[in-house]
Amino acid sequence: MEQSTLNYSIVIPVYNSEKTIEELVNRIEKIFVGERSFEIILVDDCSNDDSWNILKDLRAKNLKIKIIHLIRNFGQHNALLAGFSICKGKFIITIDDDLQHPPEEIYKLISKINEGYHVAYGKYFPANGGPIENLLSRIFQKLVHRILDIPDTIFLSSFVIYKHETVKNIIDIKSSYPFLPAMAIKSAPFDKISNVDVVHYKRKEGISNYGLIKYIKFSLNLIINYSSWPLILVALLGFVVSIISICLGLWIIIQKAIDPTYGVMGWNSLMVAICFIGGSILISMGIVGEYLRRILVETSYGQQYVIGEIL
Repeated sequence: MEQSTLNYSIVIPVYNSEKTIEELVNRIEKIFVGERSFEIILVDDCSNDDSWNILKDLRAKNLKIKIIHLIRNFGQHNALLAGFSICKGKFIITIDDDLQHPPEEIYKLISKINEGYHVAYGKYFPANGGPIENLLSRIFQKLVHRILDIPDTIFLSSFVIYKHETVKNIIDIKSSYPFLPAMAIKSAPFDKISNVDVVHYKRKEGISNYGLIKYIKFSLNLIINYSSWPLILVALLGFVVSIISICLGLWIIIQKAIDPTYGVMGWNSLMVAICFIGGSILISMGIVGEYLRRILVETSYGQQYVIGEIL
């Protein structure tokens, strides 16, 4: 991340946004028309449409715009980190490319962070997507709060403003599975994180990239990377299975003592041991194996993003 020489950096992850990105940039330029010390950083996350060519046209018209093209699709959070790496602003603002967050609300974020906060999230009631999308969003919010032990008063969103120092701390956290809210929580104290109410519109074009599969993927990444819940569950499972196996074994012994002809010799105890202990071992190995796979990624070939071109 470059030393802060501008007042504001607006970082926008772009994915298949050929119908909205030009309007978004034009509206941002209008609200900053009296502010010379700003930049707009557009990160194309390897879109499948004509987004990259549109970004190049926007860059040709305005040198305050920087554009980055990633060589493949890395995801929204990775794209934002790529943008953070070249920011020069004292304050960094992130906003989605779909116009659901109106850029005219940016000054609400600026006003809030000027009160002395390190991070200010735009807060809105997630009701402008489809019913399934809204439900998944609310469930995911609750999951994030529980895992990261975040106060319920903090609403997390992708419409947010950071101080330069906070973004620098975020960049210093090296992870191949970045999740920006978790990284921000590690980079700023709770009492320096706040919310401001903002308007949230329905999507103008296309459909959300956040479906059930992506929410499940994010949830698994969050649980495995930022919590010890799986290890605790494995320990509890092992304890419960052991108790059940011991009780069942004692029951078989008692039945055998009462009735020597009970069951086939050795079969009952063998089946109990195979089913319970074997099952718990397989579950444990699967979870431990996932941790080992991620350790391998972190230490060998993990990449947050790979830039193909910067203009």
